[in-house]
Formats: sequence, structure tokens, C-alpha cells
Amino acid sequence: MADKLTRDTLKAHLFEVFQKHAQGKVTVTESSHITGDLGVDSLAVMEIVAELEDRYDMSFPDEELPKIRTVGDVIATLAKRLEADGRLA
Repeated sequence: MADKLTRDTLKAHLFEVFQKHAQGKVTVTESSHITGDLGVDSLAVMEIVAELEDRYDMSFPDEELPKIRTVGDVIATLAKRLEADGRLA
């Protein structure tokens, strides 16, 4: 089995993903609001969700999506799920 993912590696990857979709010259942080600060539109949000679901072989339950507003929320949600699956060190 491959090495477990670390929280730092997860965070760095998510910052990369959101930076790729951010509008303008903004710096992605955990407190960055996905639509407000980064200017990510609804289509890009769906692309990000699909990318993360594919990359981490999981899905975001529909009822969780409205609660996710910041990059930190995404990190926390993914970390919780990956930890529960034993895939996060």
C-alpha cells in the first residue's frame, strides 16, 4: 500500500487546485472564501469537486456541500473523511 497522505500534503494540493481556479492575483489561504475571495463560480466549484472526488476516491455528500464555504472547510472535510478511511497520517 502507498504511504499515507499527510495533512500538509493534502493542504498543499488543495491550495494548488484552488489557485488554478482563482480569479485574479489572489493568494489562497485556509480562510479564503471560495466564491467571495477567490471568485470561483459555480461551474468551477463543480469541476473542483469532481477533481477532488477522483483524486481522493471519495464523494462529497450533497448535504455537506452547502456548509463548505472556505478552503479550510474543504481541507477539514477531506481530512476527516481520509482519516476515517485510514488514509491520512
